[in-house]
Amino acid sequence: MKTNTVLQVIFAFFLGLVVVAFVGIGVNTFYPEPRWVDGQPDQYLGWQLTTGIVLLVCATIILAVSLFLPERQGVLSNGILLGGVFTMIYAVGMTVSSNASVLRFVVVAIALAVTIAIGYLKFTRRRPAAVPAEAEGTVPVDVAERLAAVERKLDALGRALQG
Repeated sequence: MKTNTVLQVIFAFFLGLVVVAFVGIGVNTFYPEPRWVDGQPDQYLGWQLTTGIVLLVCATIILAVSLFLPERQGVLSNGILLGGVFTMIYAVGMTVSSNASVLRFVVVAIALAVTIAIGYLKFTRRRPAAVPAEAEGTVPVDVAERLAAVERKLDALGRALQG
């Protein structure tokens, strides 16, 4: 593996961690955790469910943003995609720890659907052809140049073998 490729993977992973930290800190800043009061765990468990839903929405937005970045910005796109995946993991974990079983199931089902949809769109959709389709019967310019170079090398090789 090339050094540049290893650094790109490390950078994308680190970007993903920073994205989930940014979202987690942002959600906790604007919707802080309630103080635990003896005999009132429902308020805390409701906060967990609401936080999980907010994180799920944020994760979905982040995952969607990663789809719209150009392919030539693969490192940034992959880092943001990882940030969305990590945020989705955080959302599911927060939701699973709440006590609302039906809503918990709905949130996890939505997380599953979003994850499958984003994965499909990111990894299995057809990519546009890199080279535009040529008119029938024409040869692209670089193919002709390469063929001419091969012919020159074969001519030189033939002269060397005869001489």
